[in-house]
Amino acid sequence: MSLFDGINLSLLFDNESEYGESYTFGPLTDEMIERAEKKTGYKLPASYIELLRFQNGGLIDDERLENSWLTAVYGIGETADQSNSLEDMYDNWRYEWEYPDIGIPFGETQSGGHDMYYMDFRSVDEKGEPRIVCIENEDDNAVYYIAHDLPEFIGMILRDEEIHGERIE
Repeated sequence: MSLFDGINLSLLFDNESEYGESYTFGPLTDEMIERAEKKTGYKLPASYIELLRFQNGGLIDDERLENSWLTAVYGIGETADQSNSLEDMYDNWRYEWEYPDIGIPFGETQSGGHDMYYMDFRSVDEKGEPRIVCIENEDDNAVYYIAHDLPEFIGMILRDEEIHGERIE
């Protein structure tokens, strides 16, 4: 059973642009998952693993999803330092931009780093799925609640909803 039941993931990614190729990696392996978990210090939730098994990262189809503030989902590269991979970008957001250590930054936005979508592990459901938040780096890392979990968030993106989070801290 898929955690993304009723969600057509094939509509999410832009697989036509050359630039998009730099955000897309080869098939996800258990070794890659283990390495990313060790690097971030968090167990990757089943929904994120399922999404990356469908497509291991990529740019969002902004031609079809005009209202999406989400521009990319980080995949896991063949090596930890592969450009635009989760592990490479984790260091960037955590240590260079000084985002808080509340979870995993998985979704890049149109702001070029001034806000990020995070899997917030401070609040997880009974299945171990973290809530999705947006952190506004330029607003003292204010945190905005976006969705209960990743499947709900991806559904919002695919419905091309304008996403307005509620500030929770």
